Amino acid sequence: MVLDIGEIFWLEAEYEDIPEESKRRPAIIIGKVSGSFLILVSTTTQSPSEPPSYFDQFKIPIYNWRKYGFTKPSWALGLRLIEFTEDQLKSIVKIEDYIGHMNEFDLQHLISKIEQMHQ
Repeated sequence: MVLDIGEIFWLEAEYEDIPEESKRRPAIIIGKVSGSFLILVSTTTQSPSEPPSYFDQFKIPIYNWRKYGFTKPSWALGLRLIEFTEDQLKSIVKIEDYIGHMNEFDLQHLISKIEQMHQ
């Protein structure tokens, strides 16, 4: 399996506030830095609240969610990025975890919003 920017796959992700618990979530490779991949792990089907909550500012719409096999409208949560080396990622991501490849429009929109959040 080739791992590259824009690939979407299932990943067991620990909760930030409860590290001993985890949940299988879609993950997206959004960049590569010094030989390591930057992974955006969290996605949600909960749309932004009205009025917005603190975490709503980190929700980035995934416009073509159906194309990626998601069953409901989805948002990427740009708050938390995880770094993995290619070897680490290949040891935990199996072929059956693969979901698909994000199209260029969604990927560039996602990267742009994450860059704004992490300036």
